[in-house]
Amino acid sequence: MSKRIKIGLIGCGMISGSHVNGYLAHPQHAEIVAVCDTVDANAQRRAAEVLSGAEARAKTASEEAKKADSAEARETLTENAARWAEYKDNGVEIFSDFNKMLKSVELDAVSLATPPFFHEEPTVAAAKAGKHVFCEKPMARTATEARNMREACDKAGVKLAYQSGGTCLNKTSYAIREAVTSGLIGDVHYGRLTSYRLRGRPNVDMFGFGKWFLNSAYSGGGTTYDTGVYDINRSIYLLGSPQPTTISGIAYRGMPPEYTGEEINDVEEFVSVFVRFTNGMSFTYEHGWSSNMAGQPQGIFIFGSKGSFSGDKLFLEKGKWDTDDKGNRRRYQGNLEETPLELPDKSFPDKFRDFLDACNSDAQPASNGDIGQKVTEIMSGALLSAKLRREISVEELYEIEALRTEPTPGWPIKAGI
Repeated sequence: MSKRIKIGLIGCGMISGSHVNGYLAHPQHAEIVAVCDTVDANAQRRAAEVLSGAEARAKTASEEAKKADSAEARETLTENAARWAEYKDNGVEIFSDFNKMLKSVELDAVSLATPPFFHEEPTVAAAKAGKHVFCEKPMARTATEARNMREACDKAGVKLAYQSGGTCLNKTSYAIREAVTSGLIGDVHYGRLTSYRLRGRPNVDMFGFGKWFLNSAYSGGGTTYDTGVYDINRSIYLLGSPQPTTISGIAYRGMPPEYTGEEINDVEEFVSVFVRFTNGMSFTYEHGWSSNMAGQPQGIFIFGSKGSFSGDKLFLEKGKWDTDDKGNRRRYQGNLEETPLELPDKSFPDKFRDFLDACNSDAQPASNGDIGQKVTEIMSGALLSAKLRREISVEELYEIEALRTEPTPGWPIKAGI
């Protein structure tokens, strides 16, 4: 049986609840042994929720075990109940300093439920301590931060995963990736992904979010980093993880009503990005927190020489030649046929179980450091390109990030550009 991974949770704010529930859902594979937050009340509350959540799950599983209709189901429920019940005796340690937690507690991995401006430091520290890392999205604010995180984990031989990989963990995404990488739709030369909201800006149209969401120095960016990261992440996975080479982006901020808060608001509300990859592919992303567009098709579109994907639908080209009465070819009549997508005969784990499985094997998580670095190159490169009003190369992106003089990262976007 695989090792039960001991988890240390870093960050006990709003998003940490999903991490707690994510690991509690896999009692045979994970145990939350410590939580850490600089705000003691947050850490105390989250630790209490771990214990109460485990207790409630143990009670439910015990009751369901009595009514189970098979010996196998009864055994699984009983084992899960016993694992959850262990939390009452073992408890959850509470820390205000993650470095102290890394030194004081026996951990196999850390789970970062922190804002983007606090991803690189604990990831590098955890890697040096030999701990695997699961990180909230976006993985980092800049390509340089993402590269530092990936290199630290690679050097230490530990796994690095991040949250938005959950969009890839399903039969359809797996089948599309197989169709693309196997050549079923031929040479993939172009793709497009469009996704936007009418109004969905944190702390403007939506409330209850951290103030850092609208400050590029802390968030890295706006719609690109908050929700666009899911789309970019999934597309990189579906395309077989190609390496970006040049990026061109335009960004806009200024949709009414205007933000009236006192905090800094310098992040984009809409972005359009064109990416060229080293293998010859190119891809366009359109993404927005805010837009005045409705009724237009959204989703992913992948163009290949033998077929295409429109959303999750596969189309293969089945055209034929018109001939004259002597059998000579006259003109080609193209024709697309919707073709059933061959789904794999296997189940897929959720993002937390995917990470836990990777910790116990030679496999990489669905969204690992390699994909995360490429995604961050696109995001940071898009906003830098928008700021400079020209296309940039990934190589140039790293050079400019190294030369910047601002104390904290982020490419601020002026309103109306």
